[in-house]
Amino acid sequence: MTRNAKLTALVLLIAAIIVASLFLTESASEDDAAVIAEHMHSHLDRVIAIKGAVISGNLAGVYAPANWLAEHDEPRGLAKTWQPYADGMRLHARRAAEARDLRTAAVAVSEIGRYCGECHLASGLAVSFGYATPPPENLQNTFTQMQRHLWAADRLWAGLIGPSDAAWESGAKMLAGVNLSVQDITDDESLAPLVNNIVQNLREVGAEGGRAMAAERRAELYGEFLSLCASCHSLTGDGPGTT
Repeated sequence: MTRNAKLTALVLLIAAIIVASLFLTESASEDDAAVIAEHMHSHLDRVIAIKGAVISGNLAGVYAPANWLAEHDEPRGLAKTWQPYADGMRLHARRAAEARDLRTAAVAVSEIGRYCGECHLASGLAVSFGYATPPPENLQNTFTQMQRHLWAADRLWAGLIGPSDAAWESGAKMLAGVNLSVQDITDDESLAPLVNNIVQNLREVGAEGGRAMAAERRAELYGEFLSLCASCHSLTGDGPGTT
């Protein structure tokens, strides 16, 4: 797991504890609150696992965490105000668990992320994220440009689940400007046209993301982004792991 991913997980665990306290019934005990906070952390673990599997092009890796999200029992002590978000999460988790292609799974995990963000909004919780300084834009080497791509990916995710306009907009802007060439990604000439199309589409997602204001549209674009990442990694046999 990258440093940014670990930091995001820690921030969201803290957020889960706060959200849990805001969605408790009046009769819930301190023990109930602790169980619910841990349960929400388990939600996060599975969502991150699904997202990682999609990005890596590993459809089989989607099924176990998606099934858990779709089928597990909610702990006692949750107020009814939690139900719409739980129902939305379960709906899209089932779609991920039943997905027969990576694009379907990508859309599903993006929608789960959107429900996380809507839950945070409903609870009045502002989730903030710490990220390293953006990689410089004036260095055109492959390493730096790929780091900019990864930084943009982290910011888009934070923007969706925070939710955070600032995170989303900074991620979209960077994605639109990432300067990766086909030669940076593969030396297989037979794959060059497909990879070039993916790179151009990624930039277009970034440009469109900069104009997207509604959470529904942002989730749609993030699903497209994940799908493009999965396609590229499946074609080239390269990409991040599932953690």
